[in-house]
Amino acid sequence: GRCNLMNTGSPRYHGDTAFAEQVLARFGRDEQCCFWRSLGLVLREEEEGRVYPATGQSSSVLDILRFTMEKDGVELRTGIRVTGLNRRNDRWQIRTDQGELICDRVIVAGGGKSPPKLGNDGSTYSLLTGIGHRMITPAPALTQIETEPGPVCGLSGIRVRAVLTVLRKNDPVRRETGEILFTNYGISGICAMQCASCIGPDAELSLNLLPDAQDRRGIFIDLKRRQAVWSGQPAERIFVGLLLSRVAERVSEMAGIRIKGFNAEKLCDNDLERLAATLSDFRIKPTGIKGFDSSQVTAGGIDTGEFNPETMASERARGIHAAGEILNVDGECGGFNLMFAFGSGRTAQTCRDRIKHLTTEHYGT
Repeated sequence: GRCNLMNTGSPRYHGDTAFAEQVLARFGRDEQCCFWRSLGLVLREEEEGRVYPATGQSSSVLDILRFTMEKDGVELRTGIRVTGLNRRNDRWQIRTDQGELICDRVIVAGGGKSPPKLGNDGSTYSLLTGIGHRMITPAPALTQIETEPGPVCGLSGIRVRAVLTVLRKNDPVRRETGEILFTNYGISGICAMQCASCIGPDAELSLNLLPDAQDRRGIFIDLKRRQAVWSGQPAERIFVGLLLSRVAERVSEMAGIRIKGFNAEKLCDNDLERLAATLSDFRIKPTGIKGFDSSQVTAGGIDTGEFNPETMASERARGIHAAGEILNVDGECGGFNLMFAFGSGRTAQTCRDRIKHLTTEHYGT
């Protein structure tokens, strides 16, 4: 789409968050803005610190990188599968399905496993595990949440603004505010995708469907006012302008209140309390999350513990570097993943002068 390539806000990362912050402390917001502008890319910042190319087209980012590589004489080879790395006479042999390459330095930036349809099959993990690096088991992140069908039945395709809280034994472990999309399998939308990594066998979801009213008491007061306005009218009209009719029906059913066939004044305070309780705490039991096919990013990956955040250099194998999503760093929505990818990639690319002090003895190879 438009390529949300960075974010000007505070870092929002999972996995090795300290490593991500160390990398971006050296090549973060200001440095990346200067980098893109030096290539001629005009940037535009939008809400929540999201930065896009001013053209609104991801192709602008791709083109400016490709044309810069072409100008600088970089040889680009595509359609080649790398199958392994071997040390040979103090240099690296890169084995491929089309022969071998010999080089002094290798930057492994093969991404994770999300989504496979874009070519991310996780095969490049083995390049680093094959030379001794440890891997944190990859898992899909920024993906949709699957739930029990009852609460979401009949709501597929409806979007609501809500506060989503992930509970574990009734204790909140994650809370996000934003748009929720009901689906035939559960819930989606940025709000839900941000919370997917917290879903486990003992998790429960709580939706405040009227976040502007803030809490249960505020919702009750609003319903009481609406009841007075619609006195003598069908009770379901208290929800007009507040909720879509299908959502209102589901809330009423979840609250155990019969709305249809009654006038608004027939609802007692206890009925309104139960409706307010359900609107502020609409419970859904998650059954899991969507897999890599639906995920935007991969959590887990190669352990950062044996990489130097100042150079992205391996501390196990001289001349090997890694960058981007192949490492155990995953960001939240809003440009954080591409920001880490570009920050770590640029750090690995420009580190030649900073690693001259490292000796062969340092690596023991």
